[in-house]
Amino acid sequence: MKTYRKAVRPAAGGLKFKVLLLISVFFLFNFGFSIRADAQEAEDTNTYRTPTIEVDAIKGIEKVVPIVLETVKKEAIEKRYWMQDLPMFLSGSTNIYAYSESGASVGYSYFTIRGFDQRRLSILLNGTPQNDPMDHQVNWVELSDITSSIENIQIQRGISTALFGTSGIGGVVNLQTIDYFKNKFINLNAGYGAYNSKRFSAEYSSGLTQGGFGFYGKFSKTKTDGYRNLSWSDHWSYFLSAGKILGESSVIKLNIYGSPVKNHTAYKGITKRYLDGQVTGDIRTDRRYNPIEYINEVSDFFQPHYELVYNLQAAKTVFISNTFNYIRRDGFFTTNYPISAGYDLHHFRLPYFYARDTFTYNINYYLRNQRGRIDTILGLGYTVARTDLVAKLNTKSNDYGWFPKVHIRHTGDIGNLLIGGEFRLHRSENCGEIDFANALPPGTPDDYKYYFYKGNKNTYSIYLNEFTNMAKKLSGMFGIQFTYHKYSVDNSAYTPYNFDVDYKFLTSRVGFNYNFNEYFRAFVNASIARREPRLSDLYDGTSLTAKPNFKTIDTVNRIYRDPLVTYEEMNDYELGFGYGGSLLRANLNFYRMDYTNEIVSNGQLDIFGQPMTWNAGKSVHQGIEIEFEYNMGGKFQNGKAGRNPEITLSGNLSLTDNYFITYLEKNYIDSLGNIYGNDYSGNQILLNPQIIGNLLFNYNSEIGLSGYIAMQYIGKQYLDNSENERKNPERRNAPGYVDKIINAHTVFNAGISLDLIPLFKSDRLGRFFRTLEVSFRINNIFDVLYESTGGMSANGVPLWIPAADRNLFFNMRVGF
Repeated sequence: MKTYRKAVRPAAGGLKFKVLLLISVFFLFNFGFSIRADAQEAEDTNTYRTPTIEVDAIKGIEKVVPIVLETVKKEAIEKRYWMQDLPMFLSGSTNIYAYSESGASVGYSYFTIRGFDQRRLSILLNGTPQNDPMDHQVNWVELSDITSSIENIQIQRGISTALFGTSGIGGVVNLQTIDYFKNKFINLNAGYGAYNSKRFSAEYSSGLTQGGFGFYGKFSKTKTDGYRNLSWSDHWSYFLSAGKILGESSVIKLNIYGSPVKNHTAYKGITKRYLDGQVTGDIRTDRRYNPIEYINEVSDFFQPHYELVYNLQAAKTVFISNTFNYIRRDGFFTTNYPISAGYDLHHFRLPYFYARDTFTYNINYYLRNQRGRIDTILGLGYTVARTDLVAKLNTKSNDYGWFPKVHIRHTGDIGNLLIGGEFRLHRSENCGEIDFANALPPGTPDDYKYYFYKGNKNTYSIYLNEFTNMAKKLSGMFGIQFTYHKYSVDNSAYTPYNFDVDYKFLTSRVGFNYNFNEYFRAFVNASIARREPRLSDLYDGTSLTAKPNFKTIDTVNRIYRDPLVTYEEMNDYELGFGYGGSLLRANLNFYRMDYTNEIVSNGQLDIFGQPMTWNAGKSVHQGIEIEFEYNMGGKFQNGKAGRNPEITLSGNLSLTDNYFITYLEKNYIDSLGNIYGNDYSGNQILLNPQIIGNLLFNYNSEIGLSGYIAMQYIGKQYLDNSENERKNPERRNAPGYVDKIINAHTVFNAGISLDLIPLFKSDRLGRFFRTLEVSFRINNIFDVLYESTGGMSANGVPLWIPAADRNLFFNMRVGF
C-alpha cells in the first residue's frame, strides 16, 4: 500500500510564539524592572487620575441608567475561578446558559444570553471587540485563562447600548483587565483536579511607581485530558502590560496577550445507545465516548493581541480615549475524511487515476460499475476514485482596529454625552491542504491545496449616546449608531466566485428611568438593532461545489444580487423594576424581542463544528428575569472573634419563551425559486431552555475562611426545531423513534478556601506572605448524569454531548 504524507512542519505559531514571547518578556520586564530600579514606590499607589477613563462610561450612574446591567467584581472572580473557560465561569449569571464540548469546562466552550449565542453578543475586552469579523464567533480557547487577569465583568442583557461601543443583538459582555496601577503583588498558583487537569500561573503587578509607571505580567499553563475521550486541551497563556501616567491628565498603556493552544476536537455528540450505556454495558464508559476517534484530529491556533491605549482628560468635563489594536491569527484544524464519509477524489479537486492491479490500494478505493464490479480500462488499468484522507484547514488573518471615544460630562452634573467610533479592517487567507492520504494521483505536490480564497471585511461605525437627568427623579438615555460592513471574497483560485456585499445599519435606543426614592426604581426602554450574516452564510469557500447564496450570480460581470441569507432585524422592548437597600438588592425585568429573519440552526454542524444556519421568517424571544442578593451578615455574628462574617444568599430565575412565528425550513430550492422544507411555525427554537434558575450561598470571614454552595436548574431543551415533532406526533410512535430532547437537570457545586495569613498576622509568616491560600472545589456534588447540549446528525439521528460527572479540583495560591 502506498502512503502519501507531507513533510512535518512546525505547529502553527510554535516558533513564532517563542520568538515573540522572548522579545515581549525581554522588553516589558526590563522596562518594568528598570523603573523599579530608578524610582521608589509612590506613597499612595491609588492617587492617579485617569488610567481607566475608557471603562467608566457608566460609573456612578448604574442605578439610574435604563438598562439591565450586572457586574461581577474581582473579589467574586478570585473566589469562584479555578481553571474553567470564561463561558463556564459566567454560568450562574442571570439568563446565561453555558456548555463545553469536552464536558469538563475547558476546551471549546460557549454561552448564550436569553437564548442568543455568542455570535449575536458583543464580547469586548477593554472595550475592543473579540468577535471574529467573519464568523462572529469568540474562540475562548484562544483567550485561555483570561479570567484570572480580569478586574470586573459587565454584562448587559438585551440590545447593547452605545455606552459600550460595539452593538450586539442579544447583549454585551465587557471584560476589564486588572488595574495594576492600584496594587503591587506577586501571585503564584498551582492546581490539580479530575481528568488530569492542571493549571499553573505566575503573576506580577508593580503598582504605581514614583515616576508614574506600572507593569503587569502573567504567564500560565492550563492542561486537561477532558471528561470525554480524546477531548484534551493544552494551553499556554500570557498577558503583559506596561503603562505610564503622563502628568496629571493622561495615561498610556501597551497590552500584549494571547494563548498558543492545541485541542483535540470533540464537537460531535453521541447517540442514545451510548448515552444509556447500551454499547459496553458500562454507562459511565459509554457516556465519555467521542465519535471523533482519529487521534490527530486537532486544532492548533495562536492569536496574539496588541493594544495601545491612550486616555486624555482634555478638560475638567471632557475625557478622550483612543485604542488601537492589532490581532494576528494563525492556525489550522485537521479533519479526517474516511471513505465511509462518502467523499471521492473530485471533492478535493483531484482527478481519478489508474492502478495496474486491485491490491495496491484498499479494495474500496476503486471505482465500480453499476453491477458493483471493478472495471479495467484497456491500457490504463483500474480506476482509483476514493481514499482515506486527512485534510489540514489553514487560516491566517490580520485585524486592525481603531476605537476612539469622547466622553463629555454636562455642566451641573446633569448627565453626559458619549461619542465614539469603530474602524476595523480584516484580511484573511484560507486554504485546505492534504496532510495525509493512502492513495493520491502521481505527481501530487507536497504543498497541494484543494481550496484557497481570501476573505476581507471592513467595518466602520460611529455612535452617540446621551444620558441626562430630565427631572429630579427622572432620567433618560438616547442612543443612535450607524454601522457599515463590507465583505469581499477575492482571488478564489479554483472557483470563479469573486464578490463584494455590503450592509448599512442604523440602530437606536431610547429609555427612561424613574427613581421613586433612594431604594426603588423603574425603567423602560426600546431598541432597534440589525446584524449581518456570517461570510459562511453567504459562501462556503471550503467546498468546491458550493455556490454563493445569491439569487442572481453573474461571475463575468461580478454581479451578485439578492442574498438568500439576509440580515437580521430586531425590536427590543423592556420594562424593569429595581430595589437596592443595605441588606437586599432585587430586580424584576420583562422583555419582548421581536425578530425578523433570525438566522437559526437546523441542529446540524459543519466540518468546523459550527451550526448550519438559515433565515427564519419571524420569531420572538420574550421572558421574565428575577434576581436578588440578600446580605445575611448583619444577622449572624461571630461571637468568638467579635467579627461579622459576610454571608450572602443570591439567586436568579429566568422564564423564557423563544419561538417561531413563521419559519419554513429550507431543505431544497428548485430552479424556479420554490422552497421545500418543514414548516416549524409556532415551534420552540432549538437549544433554548425555558427555565434557568440559580441559587448561591456565599460565606466570607475575616479569619481567611470562605466558601460557597451553588445550585443550578436548567429546563428542558429541544435538539432541533421540530419541538420533538410537535406538529407530527404520530412520528413519535414509530418503531425506534428517539425523543429529540435534552432533559432538565439540577446540579450542585461547592467550594471552600482557607487563607492562613489572617491567622498569623503577628507571625513572621504573615509578614513575609500576603496570601497563603488553599482551596478545594467539587463540581456536580450529587454525581448527576446529564447532557449539556446536542444536535442532529445529517441523517436525522439525535445526538447529545454529556457533561462531566462529579469532579474535584485543588488549588494553592501564594501571594507576596
